[in-house]
Amino acid sequence: MLAPWHWHIEISSKCTLACPRCARQEMPDNLVNTELDLTFFKKNFTPNFILQHVERITLCGDDGDPIYAHDFLDIVKYIKSIKNVSLLIITNGSYKKLEWWRELASVLTDVDQLHFSLDGWDQASNELYRVNSDWDSIMLGVNTISKYSNCYMVWDAIGFKFNEDKIDHMRSLAAHLGFDLFQLTKSTKFGSKYPGIYGTKDTLEPSINFISSSHRFEREFTQLSDKIFVKVWLDTNLKFFNKTEIVNDSIKPLCHVGNKGLFINSKGEFYPCCWVANRYSHNSHWMNLGKKFNLYHNLLEDIISLDFWKKDFTNNSLECSMKCNKDIVTEKYAT
Repeated sequence: MLAPWHWHIEISSKCTLACPRCARQEMPDNLVNTELDLTFFKKNFTPNFILQHVERITLCGDDGDPIYAHDFLDIVKYIKSIKNVSLLIITNGSYKKLEWWRELASVLTDVDQLHFSLDGWDQASNELYRVNSDWDSIMLGVNTISKYSNCYMVWDAIGFKFNEDKIDHMRSLAAHLGFDLFQLTKSTKFGSKYPGIYGTKDTLEPSINFISSSHRFEREFTQLSDKIFVKVWLDTNLKFFNKTEIVNDSIKPLCHVGNKGLFINSKGEFYPCCWVANRYSHNSHWMNLGKKFNLYHNLLEDIISLDFWKKDFTNNSLECSMKCNKDIVTEKYAT
């Protein structure tokens, strides 16, 4: 059974960056640059649906960055006009002006999280992976949100060869800038795990301590302020996760407990999570289902009530077995 209280929505597949391990760069041939507008959102997330079901919405894309959707601010304002839903916004933060950030800050509250994806400590280091990013405009956003909003601000970093010796420096900078949490992600997308894709001499690959030990990314959190919003959220997720029945011998689907969020991509296609929605070839089965469950042709409430989701839909899914293995523990607080 799906958990409709947490939604993960890719309102834009557009992005100004060219990060080398992003699906945008790895699979450019079948990339569609598009976005969801306010009309689409109002049709599917009616006031009644939001009031009855929705507690949390994650705005982040498999391909794009949410802040580049033309209706981004209008969609955020619409959600907040109905209910003080907890928003989690993940962005690289580049190229927005002061007034845009001030308008966003005026809407976000202390139940919201804003994550800035930063893998460096200045322009030169950050663009080693976040190609085409703009450090000055990112810092404008960080400083504006810190000054005008009480939302929970998170520095998201991925461990790479070029930054693994600078993690402590980045953590200190995050504290100085007013971030509430420093999040370090240990990725899987390196040559030691996928030599056929990234080669045996992967220049981005860090030492083994900064690489995920599974087929799913791992994260470590360091609290930087007195706010404990993320820790409470994490503890709650783990509690529900531990109580969830195993679908088969190996899988505890996070879509059953609201951990990952039910996913809608920028083409309006519905998936149980963003992992099965990515455009890599092993998800071809899910791609066909996503086209079938398209919200331009179906109502959201009709789709999530289908008997299909009451069955073991994770069966024979490689992505489900890799990412929702019952033995994987991926999130912990760093000391």
